Amino acid sequence: MKVDSYTLHFQNLTQIRELAKRDPQLALKKLCAEFESLLWYEILKGLDRGDIKSGFFPETLERRIFQDYLYQEIARRVSGREGGLGDYLRKNLEKSPYFKNKLFKAENR
Repeated sequence: MKVDSYTLHFQNLTQIRELAKRDPQLALKKLCAEFESLLWYEILKGLDRGDIKSGFFPETLERRIFQDYLYQEIARRVSGREGGLGDYLRKNLEKSPYFKNKLFKAENR
């Protein structure tokens, strides 16, 4: 049985989309932090797929579910910090002509 992997929930995506209409910069910051969180989760999950397993703890469904939730929580805690990948991505996207145009339109409403 496979444990469902971490996904960006459509409810969060809808909330970010609505936030983008009011405050594009805050929405971009949240979206970049969510992307960074997803990336960290995938990295942690990939590290767990190593070939060396001790066998000390049996590979059960419960353990995999717990480990999946643990990786999600670690990824959320690590992401969104100043100087991280999400921050770097946000700063570069804010410089793009597309975002500047969106920001200009939002300010002139």
